[in-house]
Amino acid sequence: MHPTPLVAVDDTGLVVGHALLSRLRVGEGTGLALAPVAVAPEWQRKGVGELVVRAALAAAEEAGEKLVVVLGDPDYYGRFGFIPAQRHEVSGPFEVPEGYLQTLALPGYDGSPSGLCRYPEPFESV
Repeated sequence: MHPTPLVAVDDTGLVVGHALLSRLRVGEGTGLALAPVAVAPEWQRKGVGELVVRAALAAAEEAGEKLVVVLGDPDYYGRFGFIPAQRHEVSGPFEVPEGYLQTLALPGYDGSPSGLCRYPEPFESV
């Protein structure tokens, strides 16, 4: 799966939210990073974020991906099934509060990949 942007548009065609899936290394394998997810301020708390995240995860599952990694609020991403990454033996390259690096095992997940996440270079420069 190549970097895949998913967008939500209003009735005029204006983009009001998006989610991006990017390939990342996880140990000796690969997974997907769900980042960034963003919603225009006037569209927040209206279900747009949930819509683009669910569409992204459905696309990842349809593509036969095994694991999605996200760095974010556990209360928000927990509703999609994300759990603390250490439960899948996944760690990240960034210092973050415990529980904020999360993983979602998709149906094809068999315990692999696991290990240290290595994000693509553009993530490192942010």
